[in-house]
Amino acid sequence: MKNERLVVVSYDAMVYEDLDLLTDKPCFGKLWNEGSRVNRMQTIYPSLTYPAHTTILTGVTPGRHGIVNNEPSIPGNLKCDWYWFHQPVKVKDLHDIAKEAGLTTASVFWPVTGAHNNVDYLIAEYWAQGKDDTLEAAYKRAGTSDELFDRLVRPLVSKLDTWDSPVTDEGKILLACDIIKTYKPHLLTLHMGQIDYYRHRYGVYNDKVAGGVAKSERYLQMLFDACRDAGVLEETNFVVLSDHGQINYTRKMNLNALFRAEGLITTDKDGKFLDYDVWAKSANFCAQIQLKDPSDLQLHQKVYELLVQWQNSGDRGIGAVYTAREAKERFGLWGDFSFVLESDETTLFFSNWNDPVFSPAEPVEPGYQRASHGHDPDVGPQPVFLAYGPAIRSKVVLKTGRVIDEAPTLARMLGLDFPGTDGCVMEQLLR
Repeated sequence: MKNERLVVVSYDAMVYEDLDLLTDKPCFGKLWNEGSRVNRMQTIYPSLTYPAHTTILTGVTPGRHGIVNNEPSIPGNLKCDWYWFHQPVKVKDLHDIAKEAGLTTASVFWPVTGAHNNVDYLIAEYWAQGKDDTLEAAYKRAGTSDELFDRLVRPLVSKLDTWDSPVTDEGKILLACDIIKTYKPHLLTLHMGQIDYYRHRYGVYNDKVAGGVAKSERYLQMLFDACRDAGVLEETNFVVLSDHGQINYTRKMNLNALFRAEGLITTDKDGKFLDYDVWAKSANFCAQIQLKDPSDLQLHQKVYELLVQWQNSGDRGIGAVYTAREAKERFGLWGDFSFVLESDETTLFFSNWNDPVFSPAEPVEPGYQRASHGHDPDVGPQPVFLAYGPAIRSKVVLKTGRVIDEAPTLARMLGLDFPGTDGCVMEQLLR
């Protein structure tokens, strides 16, 4: 297969059921009726945005690529910086493979790409870090060149200087289209966030989410139009995918408050964190349990017995307890933690050590709920994968697939091999 072009757009938290709102539209209809797809993709564990997007481009599980949470775990710190930058990733990704083959690469707001050495045209998902920082300084620190910022980003700063995805998605799509028309990269990866944004705030299925889903058609059409304007439409493959689903929750739980009550976390009289023997790092619907001294077998046994006791009680929000070995064997998840907890699917974990242990989900407008992810990959609605272009067969439909298979398949669309992944090329979809 000759080197062709590839546009990958991730609609964060899009699920198969959302496609009912899109398949009668011109652009999504083209992918649905003339391209090929996998209806439901099994994501990774934990089903979080940053680990999942790293898997999408590396084809390996979080234990191998090293991004096991959205942010690092620092005991006693409840506001850690996210994994904005690419440096912690332990393996090659699709941008690396493409660049090594002499192709040009671009990425707009794809997670964990800050200062990625093999992205030629880069606007990472990153923001100004405090009142003394600026978006220009932040972007350039994260790998945006002076030329790219001045030429394309500066006119759109007002649409990007916020965490509000319904605002930033407008800026992202304009940037992605401008990059296509100006630089014609062989590979472009783009991350859009507003479906996830609405689901977190209003629940899994509702009119707010439907409004966010509906905008996906216009954004995809804009990418097609940009490729047509650039004269590369006929040689471009388009892939629409997502990272995870979401499920609703009804209450929040401060996991470390349980460890504090057992004397395993110590605080001063005002509740300020002092020290720990055990630390629970939240991953929303799951949590990673660290021991200060993992070699302390007595502590390990004590904590394990506590976790199983809390699970068996049926009222502590814990649905499953995995040892480090079990998490590695079952999910390909490992790191500097000794246990992994799965929620009971209605309780969202937090890392705070202060009481109350439980509190209701944040209030919302009547008729709506709160939702999140991080849960077992087989729970809840599942991510999508749709593909259309010269490298893609027509009308092949697979019922299920795996997110770890996406990176080697995307590489093959570019005419490249991606050795060493945990996943396999989805040959059925390709010409």
